[in-house]
Amino acid sequence: MNWFDSHCHLKGFLNKGILEEVLLRAEEKGVSRMMAIGTSSGDWEIYKNLVKEYRAKIFYSVGLHPCYVNENYEEELEIMKQFTDQPNSPAAIGEIGLDYFHLPKEKNEAENIIKIQKIAFMEQLKLAAVQNLPAVIHSRNAFEDCIDIIDNSGINWNRVLFHCFSEGPDQIKRLNQKGGMASFTGIITFKKNEFLRDALKMQGVENLILETDSPYLAPEPKRGKGNEPSYLALIGEYLSDFLSCDQEELANQSYLNTSKFYDI
Repeated sequence: MNWFDSHCHLKGFLNKGILEEVLLRAEEKGVSRMMAIGTSSGDWEIYKNLVKEYRAKIFYSVGLHPCYVNENYEEELEIMKQFTDQPNSPAAIGEIGLDYFHLPKEKNEAENIIKIQKIAFMEQLKLAAVQNLPAVIHSRNAFEDCIDIIDNSGINWNRVLFHCFSEGPDQIKRLNQKGGMASFTGIITFKKNEFLRDALKMQGVENLILETDSPYLAPEPKRGKGNEPSYLALIGEYLSDFLSCDQEELANQSYLNTSKFYDI
């Protein structure tokens, strides 16, 4: 059985000195590939080095997460461009996008942050288009604005993945009609999230992409605790029961879909 964790953050495990054991547990659960997702210049070089050490197991992306976009975003984007022109270049640009959930309460300050988030998002999408790289999208309370910016960026929609999808069937239908895809985290196992399961069914098992977003968003029965790539198997086990689908077939389908999206 092969799983591909399409979106995880490994820097914290490395800093704590437990990355090796985390990777071993992932291997024991059949998670043979994982995408270490960049969020700022503070982790891009770290992930690039991990790729050298764990070839064919760990891949990486570079992106400026919207919550890290500030007045110095242009400097970050210049550093990012250097990674795309070097050996061991990233497999994707991400995670990038818009986040209206974590905005400050002061109106003018919030409006300014939204403004520069949109500029940084557009610039990174253009970079992805020029480099022919897929883009991993962070969208929180900003679905419509994300759609509009992607539409105007020049990137091919089939290179777009909305990670940690948290919208409903109407939104995923629109996303899929444009050619984009969604990936699902452990929150799909939460009892109240029937709308997410409906969205997953609408995209279809044939287009399934899964992620842990570890160390965040642990699935049931680990909810509220730390998350890690090995827990992708728990998500798969849940979905196997929910969809009445063989778990190995589910794993292999999501593995193939994720590998195809990242062109690996």
